[in-house]
Amino acid sequence: MAMRIKTGSILRLAVAALSLAFIGWKVYAQLSVNDTLVAYRPAIVPLLAAVALMPLNWLLETHKWQVLTSHLQPLNVGTSLKSVLAGLAVSMLTPNRVGDFAGRIAWLKPENRTAGTMSAFVGSCAQMIALALLGTLAFCLKPVLPDFLELFARNFTITAVVLVVLVITACGIYFFIGVVAARFQFDRWPWLERFVQAAGQHTKQQLFTALVLSICRSIVFIFQLHLMLQSMGTDLAATDTFRSIALMYCFVSVVPTYALAEWGVRGSMALLFIAPLGGLPTQIVAATMILWFINVAAPAAAGAVLFVLPETKISRLN
Repeated sequence: MAMRIKTGSILRLAVAALSLAFIGWKVYAQLSVNDTLVAYRPAIVPLLAAVALMPLNWLLETHKWQVLTSHLQPLNVGTSLKSVLAGLAVSMLTPNRVGDFAGRIAWLKPENRTAGTMSAFVGSCAQMIALALLGTLAFCLKPVLPDFLELFARNFTITAVVLVVLVITACGIYFFIGVVAARFQFDRWPWLERFVQAAGQHTKQQLFTALVLSICRSIVFIFQLHLMLQSMGTDLAATDTFRSIALMYCFVSVVPTYALAEWGVRGSMALLFIAPLGGLPTQIVAATMILWFINVAAPAAAGAVLFVLPETKISRLN
């Protein structure tokens, strides 16, 4: 077990290092051609529009958390938002944001925290499926693909069919997660048995609503990055960028990394998927870095404050 954890940590650190190195190489390549770094003055309207969408992003996640915990205990919008932002803050220090649940369940009653952990897991699954759905749709619309995906482009029909089957399978498991979980027995680990049984407590309506909200959040991500690219001075067609960004986020969701290094992974992926459309590497990296700060770093800082303030914790539950 210790060896697996150590290997996983090394893998994530390697991904982060390679991502940052790739960004540095691309920016250096531009500098070697242009001699000087172009000083971008962001266009204010698309920048403000991207910032304005950040509250919508987290309000959608807040409502999703309310829906997924409604069978455990009612959470008002304020408490749910605190829970979501605290989870984001805690997740910044853990691989692939696995610590998200630890911050969220602090606002649940002690007897509901095991089931709440499963609700957080279900919410994460819904978000990944949403990104997979949009990524598959983007691939089926034949976007401009980076060189390392050329093999899939040459075998477009087969790849599209495989992706559709995988997404349908993932949706089937998601909507019947209680049935799937019930097939596993953990008699020797009662705590794990309770955790697995909690999966079956979510209704189909809850799961469907959570998935729809996740799709809406994903669309917000995509539109925000498009706006940031516009703000940085790129002149790319919206249809092209939407397809490339959807694929990019699909890939980012499965890349192992730490949240604090996530902007580097997103930046490197953006270079791979968006650079073939046009735009300078510095523009693309700047857009993804600023958006990561807007969507992740700033809300996580707010969540950290909320998490450590005693008057905002469980004592103020309704």
